[in-house]
Amino acid sequence: MRLAMVSLPLALLTLNPAAVRAQGADAIDAPRISMQEFKKLIAAKNVVIVDTRNKDEYATSHIPGAVLLPLEGTLTWPESYEPVVKMLQTTRKQVVAYCA
Repeated sequence: MRLAMVSLPLALLTLNPAAVRAQGADAIDAPRISMQEFKKLIAAKNVVIVDTRNKDEYATSHIPGAVLLPLEGTLTWPESYEPVVKMLQTTRKQVVAYCA
């Protein structure tokens, strides 16, 4: 799975779960991608967009098509989000996450 962190500017990372466990969650630092690169991913329909903000912020506004996975400063989420997590683990598309 490829993961990109977006705080506008955007970020992209290839996430290897075994490496993350070995390093610890605080060792993850997703590189940034440009808005132009992000737009190319969207145009190619080769991206899963993840909004990591809370439900209220997501409900107020979000990037069209984004899925909600609220992290709120942690690397855990409620069990109700497990279907989203499983989808992210199995997708062949690049994953872009944002929090702003």
